[in-house]
Amino acid sequence: MARVEHSRNYLWPGVTAESLRMWREFVRGPYRNLWREYEGGGCGVWECCGNPFEAREFPDAVMRGMSRRRARELRLLVGRLDDAY
Repeated sequence: MARVEHSRNYLWPGVTAESLRMWREFVRGPYRNLWREYEGGGCGVWECCGNPFEAREFPDAVMRGMSRRRARELRLLVGRLDDAY
C-alpha cells in the first residue's frame, strides 16, 4: 500500500488508513442514513469533515495499483464494510 500511495500523485502517505477509518465510522455510525453533504463544506479539512463516499473511493484506487494477491486482504476488509452499509 505504501508504495502505491507514494507513487500516485492523487494519493498521499496514509490515505488508505484515513479513508478506511472514515468509511468504517460512517458505516458503523447510527446516523449514516441521515448523512448529507453540508452546503458549507464543513471545516475544509478532509480528515475531519470529509465526504465518506469520497473516502470509500481511495481504497479502490490503491487496490488498482497493487498486485491481485496483495490487494485481496484489503478488498476483503472493504467488502465487509460495504456489506454492512
